[in-house]
Amino acid sequence: MASDQFSLVAAIDIGTTYSGYAFSTVNDFLQNPTKIDDVESQTFQTCVLYTPSRSFDSFGYDAEEKYINLEDHDEWYFFTRFKMSLYNSTLDRDVQITDFSGKKRMPLKVILSDTINYLKLQVLGKCKERNITVDGPAIRWVLTVPSIWNDQAKQLMREAARKVGIRKRQLILALEPEAASIFHKYENLAGEYGAIQAGIEYMVVDAGGGIVDIVVHEVQNDGKQAEVVASTGGAYGGTVVNDAFESLLEDIVGKQTLDQFKSHHISDFFNLMRSFEVEKMAIGEDPTDMVKFNIPASLLSTYNSVNPGENIEENINNQNLSSHVGFHRGQLWMSGSKAESLFNESVENITGHIKKLLEDPNIKGISFIVLAEGYSESPLLVNRIQAAARGIKLHVIGEDMAVLKGAVIFGHSPGTISERISRFTYGVDTWSRFVEGKHKEEYKVTAADGSQRCKFAFSTFVRKGDSVKTDKISMVRKYTPAASSQNGMNFTIYASEEEPVHVTDPSCKKIGKFTIDLPETTGGLDRTVCVMMRAGGTEIDIKAIEEDTERCCSTCDFLI
Repeated sequence: MASDQFSLVAAIDIGTTYSGYAFSTVNDFLQNPTKIDDVESQTFQTCVLYTPSRSFDSFGYDAEEKYINLEDHDEWYFFTRFKMSLYNSTLDRDVQITDFSGKKRMPLKVILSDTINYLKLQVLGKCKERNITVDGPAIRWVLTVPSIWNDQAKQLMREAARKVGIRKRQLILALEPEAASIFHKYENLAGEYGAIQAGIEYMVVDAGGGIVDIVVHEVQNDGKQAEVVASTGGAYGGTVVNDAFESLLEDIVGKQTLDQFKSHHISDFFNLMRSFEVEKMAIGEDPTDMVKFNIPASLLSTYNSVNPGENIEENINNQNLSSHVGFHRGQLWMSGSKAESLFNESVENITGHIKKLLEDPNIKGISFIVLAEGYSESPLLVNRIQAAARGIKLHVIGEDMAVLKGAVIFGHSPGTISERISRFTYGVDTWSRFVEGKHKEEYKVTAADGSQRCKFAFSTFVRKGDSVKTDKISMVRKYTPAASSQNGMNFTIYASEEEPVHVTDPSCKKIGKFTIDLPETTGGLDRTVCVMMRAGGTEIDIKAIEEDTERCCSTCDFLI
């Protein structure tokens, strides 16, 4: 349960396509953990509009409608799908992203902060509307993040929240597939497959618009959930299908036509993609069904302007698409098989991850698979996962509130997840004792005490695949200075998918750093710094303590 100083838990989910919030009071949670009445999801499109002076203007549908109806779009900034900029990217505090036009840029941190602030104000407004009186510091805020995000992305989210008044002690991050798993457990929706009892293993596939995140949990004797294998996934969500449809349009009308259509007829482009979004969720119900879309007249006129004397039907024939794609009386039609092919990249990656997990020797046996979030309502995706699941029963939650509701429960009870599996080997660079045959000769140095040391040595804290407790220190190591005059120790944190010997090994990636000052009065080589790592949380947590003075450093910077 959340500590006594928090009287309300509010979760914010910034999705690739849609965003929302949910909250509950501590009293409601104690009476019924699933009593989360105030949920706003699917009502906010994840898009932000800024004025020509780069001031926040609006969010969600309001932002899209205002942008569409502007007489001059050139000076305004409109951002969509910006969450995907945080995945698998090298980030810093000042990283900028490009807006919808592809011509203008703004800092990602500013966009995240304004989005968090907008949803935060919605929460506070809803509380006031419901006559829930709560002081700002008494709210625990939960931000949902994919489990496969790196520590840079998580820190950028945390700093964006701090920028709008959410203090460090008030904020925790919830991993999205875990939140869906928690929601599933508390709702006991697996009753039709047998009660959730100790020893049962189940898989959760969090299939959103951008990221598809997969975890496998085992129920413990105390009812908590432990991760069985490291979470996995990638950028295989529903927007990949939308991108495939857009690529097909480009094949049909040409890049120049499509670019001009998107630039000069924004409203028609958005309406076309909305129509596809609706049709997309029916593809796969019957593979013989033909899929049809009304094509805006503005797209046809743009095509004729760019390609005078040509027609779309001829171009379809030239692209060898005529047996599966056609154009007639303002409508584009696709055969069922062609429509299903738009899902190939997404579905093949998702089912590939599932098959690989099912073959993992660390998994004893999956009892059922839970499919959560909006994309999981696609009949084609469900059918393909069912085929890959080798007879394992599927349970489709579908609704986009599963992650939000689970995040609220997690905010009240973070200990409900007891163990996680480390996705990487983590360590720091040190001057370790030189070991012949292990360390590189060119890295051998003589320390001030006369001992032979290896510079660039990798000092391991946690290994990839280790099971780490969420509430325990994973490893404690002690270090001493290399020189008696040293007045500080700088540590660089590295991550690897292997077991490196040196931080210069190809598998090593620098991910963070921290510094602890050493007392200037004592000097000498016998000063000891104790470094502790907690790798089982939703974020890597490191603390360094200088033993003589008990001076502490608990801030690690991953945005280096």
